[in-house]
Parts: sequence; structure tokens; C-alpha cells
Amino acid sequence: MKYFTKSFSLLELIFTIALIGIISSQFIPKNNLSKLNIAADKIIMYLKYTRYIAMIDNKYNHLDDMWFRERWTVKFQNCSSSIGGLYYVVYSDTNHGGGINKSECLKDPITNKYLYSHYDCNAGSDESKYVLLTKTFGVTNIDITCNKTSTIGQISFDHMGKAYSKIGLEVEDSKKYYIKDDCLIKMYDKEKNMVELVIEGHTGFIYKR
Repeated sequence: MKYFTKSFSLLELIFTIALIGIISSQFIPKNNLSKLNIAADKIIMYLKYTRYIAMIDNKYNHLDDMWFRERWTVKFQNCSSSIGGLYYVVYSDTNHGGGINKSECLKDPITNKYLYSHYDCNAGSDESKYVLLTKTFGVTNIDITCNKTSTIGQISFDHMGKAYSKIGLEVEDSKKYYIKDDCLIKMYDKEKNMVELVIEGHTGFIYKR
């Protein structure tokens, strides 16, 4: 009786190794993209929370022509140039001064920490690390299609849940920056991965696409 042994050719071996590599790569966590998605989910949560607070905290005051400056807002900012990076705050400009004080910021409903950071981008003991987009999640760039500011951008909400791309400085600006078309918030990491958030025009609904 003759016995035959079948061996792999070099080409078959290379193909098999390549195939195993492709299959196994699907089960390796994509850390950068995962962190980017976590950052996006956090922003969606805080945008929705800000919208909810705005709807139960109507800022209209017939005795104050500039009442709309107090609308609850999510504002994206740059860390100091010596540090680099991005962060955001969630606040209401109650004193109409334009600056952002910690006492004017919302607290994370889960951790009870302020959704605030100073431009040094170093979270204090009572400040949420989740607003530090670069330091915590590796986000390197944000593009907001509806941005009407001179900086990265911001989203404000009124008591109807409608979104605005800027808080104006003049009495007639209370409805000027109302978002009529879908506003896209695109976030990128250093690997050029991108996630996209949508704030619907007119309705103010928020989701990840």
C-alpha cells in the first residue's frame, strides 16, 4: 500500500497566513476608533442633556432685552497653545459677560462634576475629564458645518428644543442664528478616523450617523 502526503505549497501557505490575518484583525479592538466613538457618544449625551435643561429652564425675560444670551450652550474651545488640544463646556451666560465661569456650568448628571475646563485642559477634582476631547479621547480636530462664530463653534438651545449656532450681541439677534438646515459635527483623530454627529434643522434632534 502506498501512502501519499500532501504538503502546502509556498503560495498556499502565504495565502493561508494572509487569510488568517484578515479574519483575526476583525476581532482586534480598534482602540482609536473606539475612543472616538466614546467621545461622540458623550457629546451626544451632553447635547441632549443641555437641550432637555433648556426646555425646562425657559430663559425668556420680558424685562431683559438680552435674555437670549442666557440660553444653555455647548461650546467647543481650544486648550492653551502651549498645551494644545480641544475641550468643551456646557454653560449659561447668566451675567451676560461673555466669559465662562464654572458656577455657570451644568454638572454631569452621572458623576456630578462640572462640564467645564479652564484653557489649561487639566480637570480639577470637581471637573469632568470627559470634556477634554484630546487628552481623554485623542480627538485632534472638530468641524462644525453650522458654525457662525470666530472659533470652533457652539450649539445653544431654546425652551422649544430648537438649536442655534451662535448667541448674538444685539437685541434683534434672539432668533438670528436659528439652525434651519442639518448641522454636522465631524470629529477626527490622528489616524484620520471620523465620526459624524447630526443636529437636525428646525427640530434640534441629535444623533450619530
